[in-house]
Amino acid sequence: MAPTITGVRPKRPGAVRWLWYAVGGTLPDAYRPWVLWDLSATTWVVRHFARVMVLLLPVWLVLLVPGPLSLRLSMVAAGYVTGLYFSLSFMEDACERRLVRHGYPVGLNRRIREEAESGDRAEIVAMYAAYHSDRPD
Repeated sequence: MAPTITGVRPKRPGAVRWLWYAVGGTLPDAYRPWVLWDLSATTWVVRHFARVMVLLLPVWLVLLVPGPLSLRLSMVAAGYVTGLYFSLSFMEDACERRLVRHGYPVGLNRRIREEAESGDRAEIVAMYAAYHSDRPD
């Protein structure tokens, strides 16, 4: 559940906008506080993993290629292993780039994680989101 920011809950994107966000798209400014929360919550690794799984769904199209089923399943498995390895290797950088694309300063995500104890993270995210959502660009 997203924390409240200045008494208002961050606006969560619908399914289509979330899919656009999952494949690397930028959401409108109304979703900036939610993006900050999404990339800074204690579950940020699980959320990153979910976005990666959406990106890897087209790998299943390999099953349509003619050939032995074992070969096609092996190709799907190899695609998933390779995709997950690279995605999880660079997940902090990917999250940082998402925040920068949504108008937040470089290094904010790492600073939030370093400053926050597990119980304080929602409060710190709310503080940064409130500060950065009120600033003119």
